[in-house]
Amino acid sequence: MPFLKNPAIRVQAGKEALGDPRNTRASLDPVIKSLHHITAITSDAAEAIRFYTRILGLHLVKKTVNFDDPTAYHLYFGDEKGTPGTILTLFDWGPSINRGSLGAGVTHHLAFATENDETLLKWKTRLEQYKIPVEGPFNRKAGRSIYLLDPDGLIIEIATPETDGYSDDENPEPSLFSRRKTLPRVIGAKEAFDPGIQLLGLQHATAIATAPSHSTQFYKDTLGATLAPETKRERRVSWQWFLGQNRGSANFLSFIESSSANQGLVGAGTVHHIAFAIDDEEEQTEWRTRLLNRGVRVTAVLDRKYFKSIYFREPNGILLEIATIPPGFTVDEPPGHLGRSLTLPEWLEARRPFIEASLKPIGPID
Repeated sequence: MPFLKNPAIRVQAGKEALGDPRNTRASLDPVIKSLHHITAITSDAAEAIRFYTRILGLHLVKKTVNFDDPTAYHLYFGDEKGTPGTILTLFDWGPSINRGSLGAGVTHHLAFATENDETLLKWKTRLEQYKIPVEGPFNRKAGRSIYLLDPDGLIIEIATPETDGYSDDENPEPSLFSRRKTLPRVIGAKEAFDPGIQLLGLQHATAIATAPSHSTQFYKDTLGATLAPETKRERRVSWQWFLGQNRGSANFLSFIESSSANQGLVGAGTVHHIAFAIDDEEEQTEWRTRLLNRGVRVTAVLDRKYFKSIYFREPNGILLEIATIPPGFTVDEPPGHLGRSLTLPEWLEARRPFIEASLKPIGPID
């Protein structure tokens, strides 16, 4: 499907047959529970593992391949159980991939939650200790946050729990790291990670909105999201959409309006897509029917082994996914041993020798 493609990058979203939706429960509206995961792009799998495990203290939940391009790693990071809502995944497109550019159709950054102001300041100290570029903390009206870069230039926010009324007046997000050329490399960081500052999971993602009126209709009427009060500024409007039954961590998308934004390019250091969590496959079928009935172009249900997925684009061009919570990441590795080996879906096992030979060895990380 053309809507899943960007001519400047490899297609990552899977098979494209639509198929007919069946077995829906018309009496109930399907409900998004929270974020499921966010997927970004790296140019160096080994460096990414060092950064996200040693510096950010995440667990390598799964080391597998991109099912649509088995010659590339697909890495999953999160809490030690691989809980949906804590998961950041990375497509490893290798050193030849161009660095992405921020703009329309490309998510600006993603955010993890930290417990409070005290842990936020501890994070700032930790990042500075390892020479990780960091800006802030900034007062966001209902919370405080700092921003950092990963080794590919992906902007990551660490934020305290937030409620309505977000504001970026103190330092507009699109200007963060706009002139920085040097990206961090992981040096040291071999000592034990302080569990007292463990990140609490994904909090939100922020994108640039070029079609605000269409966005309002789409998120409210199609996805059933709740709009937080708008915060108007002299030159732009920003707002939040809460998805899920409760407001809070792992439950919202933030948008900054910019009708004049240049078109972004997905590449190393940018977000590829954002995934929402739902209960099961039956509800996913309902979501697919709902999207099709509202004229949204959506893929067939795709088997991602650890969850089932459908993909579609929202009015600003951001690629979204709706993913089931089951079966989860313990289907091929027991708890306590997640991420220890290269795992493959059944339909790729016969090609394991070829796949392993085509992958660049990551080697020991510790």
